[in-house]
Amino acid sequence: MPNRDLRKQEYICMLYDFLVISLKNEAAERIKTELELNRLYRVRIIDRADVAIENLKTTKVDCVIFNLETYTAEKTTFAENLRQMGYQFPIITFASYVQPEALEALKKIKRTVLIEKPYESKDVWGITEKMVQGKKVGQRIFRRFYTDQQATLEKSNSIDKHPVHIFNMSKGGAYIESENQGSFMNGEILRLTVPLEKMAKNYVVDVEVVWTSPSGYWQGKPAIGVRFIKPQDVYRNLINKL
Repeated sequence: MPNRDLRKQEYICMLYDFLVISLKNEAAERIKTELELNRLYRVRIIDRADVAIENLKTTKVDCVIFNLETYTAEKTTFAENLRQMGYQFPIITFASYVQPEALEALKKIKRTVLIEKPYESKDVWGITEKMVQGKKVGQRIFRRFYTDQQATLEKSNSIDKHPVHIFNMSKGGAYIESENQGSFMNGEILRLTVPLEKMAKNYVVDVEVVWTSPSGYWQGKPAIGVRFIKPQDVYRNLINKL
C-alpha cells in the first residue's frame, strides 16, 4: 500500500502549466506575474490562436487563459473548439467588456469561467487553484448596476440625438439598446447624455463602442456595449483618424 506521506508530498510538488492566449501587453504580463507568485505554476504567453493549438498538441497544459478586452458570443467559438477536440482542462477568460449573449454561451461550456476586469489578485489565485485541482467554480455575478434608464446618444459629426435605454452599468461602461439598427459601429466615439431627474440636470460622458449586436439581451432591440473614456482619449482618437 503506498505511503500516504509520499503520496501527499508528490501531490504538493505537482507543477501546473498555464497557457495564456493573448496579445503581448501589460495585462497579459500581469496575469503571468501574479500566477507565478505560486511556485507550482508555470506560465507561457502565446499571441496567436493557431500557434497555441500546435503548442497544445506537444506540451502539457493544465489550464488555458484568454486575455481579452471585449468578450462577444463569437469569441466563445475557440473555447467550444477546444472541447470538441477533446481537451478538458479549465478555461479562464479575462475581459473588460462582456456581451450578455457571450456570458450565456459561456455557461454552456463545462469547466469554463469568466473573470471581469478590473479584478482583484486574490480572486484570481482562488479561482485558478480550485479549477486546476478539479473543484467546481461557479460563474461570479459581475459588479454591475442594473437599471432601466432613458438616455440619448449623439455622434461627433452630427447634431442628431438617438434615444436609447441603458439596462446595466459598471465602473467602466454600459449596456445599451437602441431603436436604430446599424446606427453605431465598433470603435465609434459617441456622447452619452443621461437625464438626472431628481437633480434636474444631465450627466454627459464620452463613450466608445466596443461591440454591437442586432438583437439585444433585454428587449431584443439592437444593442451596443460602450466603455467610458476620458476627454483626452476623444481628442487622441479624432487625431488618429485625420
